[in-house]
Amino acid sequence: MSFVLGGIQNRYGDLKGGNYCQRRRSLMRFGLQPLDFKPIVDQILVDGVPDFSRFNIGELVRAALRLDHMSAIEVTMDIERMVPGSLTPASIESLARLKEEIGHAYTVHLPFYSLELASFNEYVREGSIETVVRSIKLAEPLEPESYVLHTTGSLAAEFSRLNLPQGMVTLICSYMAMFAARSLEEILTRTEIDPRKIALENVEFPFEITQELVEQYNTSICFDTGHLLTHYSGTESVIEFYKRHQDRILEIHLHDGSYEKRDDIVIHRDHIPLGRGTMPVRDFLRELVRSRFNGPIIFELRNAEVKESLDYIRRVAPEVLTR
Repeated sequence: MSFVLGGIQNRYGDLKGGNYCQRRRSLMRFGLQPLDFKPIVDQILVDGVPDFSRFNIGELVRAALRLDHMSAIEVTMDIERMVPGSLTPASIESLARLKEEIGHAYTVHLPFYSLELASFNEYVREGSIETVVRSIKLAEPLEPESYVLHTTGSLAAEFSRLNLPQGMVTLICSYMAMFAARSLEEILTRTEIDPRKIALENVEFPFEITQELVEQYNTSICFDTGHLLTHYSGTESVIEFYKRHQDRILEIHLHDGSYEKRDDIVIHRDHIPLGRGTMPVRDFLRELVRSRFNGPIIFELRNAEVKESLDYIRRVAPEVLTR
């Protein structure tokens, strides 16, 4: 791994090219998602007209890794179908060669747009399983440290928000989780992947139900801080969640969030830069250092928001940005 607390040598001493050797590195293994829809559209769109000849997957990754403190890239597998030709066996191989050159880590966010692994419609569920399996196999040459998976999607989220007695909502969510379990089992069987490489994310769905899948199939967890801060997956604090699940947490999605209730209106905010929500940033990062967390910490933010978040960290917890 690129950085390990406790003094294990990092791999950035062997990098080719001054841009990478000279940039600042941190105690933590921060990363970002340059292969998301927005960065790619920014690259290929010229005066409102898409020009796919401008798309260069390697340059997107190189540019992301030039940002201070970045040592990990999360590959968003949905982009394979959202932007035709963006993720192919050839482009995956080029990313793998880039890893050999630069020495960064990869993680993979498995597809979730238009999918529902918890669907009671078998045709939808089978298509969702097939999409995830194909993405895992496509990404194998990258040797990802983790494969982030949403075991429930937008339909399950909608059911979890139903205005019904809590017991009824829990029953419905547990019913949908039964289908999610079938999907997860088939994915693990068909790919023969180590289940601890699969990190189930806390999404808009009761995490106490998702946790049962984690335990049953011996998977890991991707802890999304903003989803918790805005009460999508529970109401405990980020530090409580981390302490309770730290033995399973393989990766963290880092962004701020908040939950506010005004009369009968609930305001959810997430995917905002650190310092704009309710996250106790200093205390949370210091807890990660104290517990010697060494997994990838992926900013789910745009580049400008990543820089804003790093500036905030410099103000409140500068010690985590020094190696």
